[in-house]
Amino acid sequence: MSQTLASLVRLRPNRTRSVHLERDLSRDTLASEYVLTAQARRWLERIIDQVHAPYPVRAWTLTGPYGSGKSMFGLFLLNLTAQITTGHEQATQQLQKIDSVLARKVNDVSRLATTCGWLPVPITGYRAPLQECIQRGLWQALLAQENALSLQPFLNDETLWAPDIDSRSFVAKVDALLQLLVTPAANFSGMALVIDELGKPLEFAGAHPSQGDIYLLQELAELANRSGAAPLLFIGILHQGFERYAGLLDAATQREWAKVQGRFEDIAFQEPPTQQMWLLANALETDAETPLAEQYPIIREVAAQAVAYGWYPPLMNPAEFEGLCQLAYPLHPSALVAIPHLFRRLAQNERSLFAFLATLEPCGFQEFLARNTAPAMLRLPDLFDYLTANYLGRLHASMRARTLIEASERLASAPDLSSEAVAIMKTVALLNWLADGSALAATEANILFALRGDDFTDEQLRSALHWLRSQSLLVFRRFNGTYAVWQGSDVDIEAQIELAQQRLTGMFSLADVVQAYLPPQPVVARRHSDQ
Repeated sequence: MSQTLASLVRLRPNRTRSVHLERDLSRDTLASEYVLTAQARRWLERIIDQVHAPYPVRAWTLTGPYGSGKSMFGLFLLNLTAQITTGHEQATQQLQKIDSVLARKVNDVSRLATTCGWLPVPITGYRAPLQECIQRGLWQALLAQENALSLQPFLNDETLWAPDIDSRSFVAKVDALLQLLVTPAANFSGMALVIDELGKPLEFAGAHPSQGDIYLLQELAELANRSGAAPLLFIGILHQGFERYAGLLDAATQREWAKVQGRFEDIAFQEPPTQQMWLLANALETDAETPLAEQYPIIREVAAQAVAYGWYPPLMNPAEFEGLCQLAYPLHPSALVAIPHLFRRLAQNERSLFAFLATLEPCGFQEFLARNTAPAMLRLPDLFDYLTANYLGRLHASMRARTLIEASERLASAPDLSSEAVAIMKTVALLNWLADGSALAATEANILFALRGDDFTDEQLRSALHWLRSQSLLVFRRFNGTYAVWQGSDVDIEAQIELAQQRLTGMFSLADVVQAYLPPQPVVARRHSDQ
């Protein structure tokens, strides 16, 4: 009996868990497991380059959807820039292997050759005053350096840790701490303070205006940007802009909050679909001694066909895409390209993407692995089934699933459809739904590529396409050469227009009518242009 795919393919560990900044800084394995994408390297280089720029920027916000990798990026940054972290060596080696120039920049800016680098201050926000969250995180960071005698005065400074200290005095204390950190006694080159879940204390400040001091962020950002030779790198991680957390406050206050965020340089933290495809492929691994693409030639054949049919993204090299398709097996290349757009269309993110790979949701990836044997591939109809099984109710409520609902209803009302007709309906519906945010189109060539295999031949698929058109289940849109799920009435508009044109041939001249009712008038170009 053939082995199921579940025994051949598995998800790499730690691909779905949430990151807790304070707890996970001591986990050295996370630093080595982080997938440092090209986009993440650009963000890292942008931050590092600005630390000692002529007009330095050291206050940043990372803004992006839930689970898009912001926390992991912050954790990787802290590990890179601080020798005292357990993951420093692994993070440095990973960056050195991928981008030695950037690794040298990080080393130089953090002065890792002569100091311990930046003191890492990881903070995970919670629903409490912002100052309380920062005090707690700073206290834990200094407590971890309890053997550093030079820092003891700050640990023993009751004023610094008092809940009623005003923001100006607190910022002055932080400034004094910075000056001490860069002395030979402390042997740091500065401080990297990263607040994850910054939205939590902002929500508290919005709900309790008298207790939450949003301007503390402004004062800390200004301190960071003017911190000179004792640099403070201050990074806040958010899911949306500051003012969005002030929904219960008046418009004027929301504008003030937006001005506070103006003190920070913002990075829109979301990986492009191309990078998400790499994340998908790198999330999968196999124990097979021989790569599956070598054991099953069909995997290589389909990858080559994907290039020939133009499925590769515009900015990706065709040979690179072909290799990626082989690496991402058992995802069919069409599914590999569609999945990032699918979760973006759902307003989801990489964590949901990895949840799709790991969880036991109906029609999900794990169920596919358990039910199929190599060289079966997860295709677009499988993604349609996953969507309708898990998200249709949510999409229906948001009025963003008309195409999917139409297709589901058509399939339910026509139980005698052939298997190839069902697969075509699902494929066309999914491509129609994804077309709003991607270049994916339900052309005949794309449909044939997505479905051809042991189950269906091109001739069977073409025959089913023509039959679906004749039954008004699909419509062919001639202006762009694509198919769509029929959403109109039972009247064939194109046939009626063609019939009218036949009847009027020789009886009606559009040019004569225009000449009679709209005789041409002389137009002076200059006067017409001026008017």
